[in-house]
Amino acid sequence: MNILTFHNTKRRALTFVGAAALSLTMVVPALAADATTATVTGGALSITNPLVADFAGRGITGVAQTTTAALDTFSVSDLTGTGAGWHVIAQASTFTTGTKTLAVGSLSTPALTATANGTTSAGPTMAAGPYTLDNGPLQIASAALTAGMGTYDFSASTLTLALPADVFAGAYASTVTISVVTAP
Repeated sequence: MNILTFHNTKRRALTFVGAAALSLTMVVPALAADATTATVTGGALSITNPLVADFAGRGITGVAQTTTAALDTFSVSDLTGTGAGWHVIAQASTFTTGTKTLAVGSLSTPALTATANGTTSAGPTMAAGPYTLDNGPLQIASAALTAGMGTYDFSASTLTLALPADVFAGAYASTVTISVVTAP
């Protein structure tokens, strides 16, 4: 029994200490806050490198046909903090074997979409699709002044290459370039 009584006494002492500490914190007067500043440093405007798969091989059939390849997702990040706006340009060189070329306008893709990734800034305006990529630079997205700040993920897509009925045999190659530049 003595042990139990001693334990209860200890609790009362702890309760008393807690009440004393509480009353001490209430007695301390509030101090006036000092002025403070925050510096925010801008970063860069950047784009991730979208991967383009190889097209499925085709045999000559004497009939026009198509082949497809995947265009992976990519992201545009405007971390500049300027609100200057930006636009995305897509283009591809003419498909060639080195001696034979496919007609300009052979490479297309459906319209892409852009989704905000953690930002509440107004998103870019997307150009209507489908897009023909091997007919010169094409603006596919544009962020207006004070819009497009933060990161935007552009959807994956399928590239379609049109092959004419009288296509020459060979390994055709092209370079697809997707870039972002400052200015709405």
